[in-house]
Amino acid sequence: MFSESEKKTLEKMFSKSIEIINSVTMENGAILASPPGRRYPYVYPRDTMLILRVLLKFQETKKVRKTLEFILNLVGETGEWYQRYTKDGISASYRPSQVDCNGLVLYMVKKYYDATGDRKFLEKHWRQIYLGTRFLEEHYIKEEKLVFSMNSIHEWPPMEAGFEIWANVCAHAGFKAACEIAKLLDKTEDATVWCNIEKNLKKAIMTKMVKDGHFIKLTNMTKIYDADISELGAYILDILPADDRIMKNSAINIERHLYDKKLGGIHRHMEKYGRPGRNNGGYGPYSMYTGWMAQYHVDKGEPENAKKYFDWFIKHNRGGLIPEHIATKRNFLIWQKEAKEIGRYYKSGRKEESEKVMKSKDFRENSLAYWVMPLTWGHAEFMLAYYKLKKKGLI
Repeated sequence: MFSESEKKTLEKMFSKSIEIINSVTMENGAILASPPGRRYPYVYPRDTMLILRVLLKFQETKKVRKTLEFILNLVGETGEWYQRYTKDGISASYRPSQVDCNGLVLYMVKKYYDATGDRKFLEKHWRQIYLGTRFLEEHYIKEEKLVFSMNSIHEWPPMEAGFEIWANVCAHAGFKAACEIAKLLDKTEDATVWCNIEKNLKKAIMTKMVKDGHFIKLTNMTKIYDADISELGAYILDILPADDRIMKNSAINIERHLYDKKLGGIHRHMEKYGRPGRNNGGYGPYSMYTGWMAQYHVDKGEPENAKKYFDWFIKHNRGGLIPEHIATKRNFLIWQKEAKEIGRYYKSGRKEESEKVMKSKDFRENSLAYWVMPLTWGHAEFMLAYYKLKKKGLI
C-alpha cells in the first residue's frame, strides 16, 4: 500500500511527533498546544486530553498521570475547566464555558484507571472528579435529556450554542466515566444520579441528534444538519464502533462534504460557517481531523480509504512538522481581508502568526498557507493513526 519511500517518511514523522510532544511537555506536566513563538503557547484541556488519549496507547502512564494531576488541580470552584491556561496553570481563557472540556477530563481519568488500576489516584482526586461532574450536571437539561453548551470544539457560539453533538458526546463520556468511578469508590448516591443521566443522555443523542441515519451538528431553536467533523465524536470517544451503521453514515456524510479535493484532508465544517473572518488563516483542511479520518478507516478495515489521509500528511509535513491546518494563498488573503475589516486580525496572536505564514517559502513559492506549525494535537492524532496501521501490520 505504501512505497518504501513513503514508509520511511511516515516513520520519520512518527519519531518527530514524539520529539515535538516531549519538547512542549513542561516539568509540571503541562502540555502546550504549540511551541512558544507560535500562536498557541497555552494549555488547552481539550487538546491535552486528546493528546493523553494517544499517549496512553503507548503505555506512557507516568506522563499521563502527571499531566492529569496538573489539569485536575486547575478545576475552578464551580467545577469548570476553562478554555485554556498558561504553562503555570493560570487561566488565560477568553471564551464562554466549554462543557466538552469537563467531559474529556473525566473520560481520561477513567481511561487512566482502566490502564493502570490506580485506585489511589481516583481517591486522591475524588473532589475534582465530583466538582467536574457536578458542573456537567448543571448543563444537563432534564426536559431535553441533553447537555446545553454555549460553544464547543470550534469555539464558535453562533454555530454551536444549544444542544451540540461534540459537547453532548463528551458529556456522555464524562458521565459514564464518573458513574463508573463513583461505583468503584462506593459513592452510591452519586453513582445512581450519574449513571441515570448517562443512560438518558445516550438515548437522546441517538434519537434527537440523528437525522437520515447520521449524526447532526446541532439541535435547538434552529437546527444544523450540515456536515461537521464533530459528528465523528461518538467513534473518537469509544461510544460507537467504526462499523456502527450511524457511524458509517456520519463518516460518509463528512467525507462527501468536507473532503478537500484540491488539497486533500478534511475540513472542520462547511465554509459558510467561517464568515466573516472566522477561519483563521483561511478555509482549509485540518491535521487533527484528517488524522481522525485515517484512524476511522483503519479501524473499519478500509486501509485503502485511509491511505489518502496518510498521503496528506506525507505531502504537507515540513521536515516532519505538522501544521494545524493549511489553506490556499487565495483563501488566506480572503480571510485576512475580512479579519482586518472586523478587527479580529489584531487579536489573540492572529497578526503575528499571519506574518510568519507570509514569510514562508510555501506561501511565496507554492501559494499555500501553513497555519501554526507544529500543532501538538495534530502530531498526536497522526501518531495514533500510524500506530493503528502498525498494529494491523499494514506498514
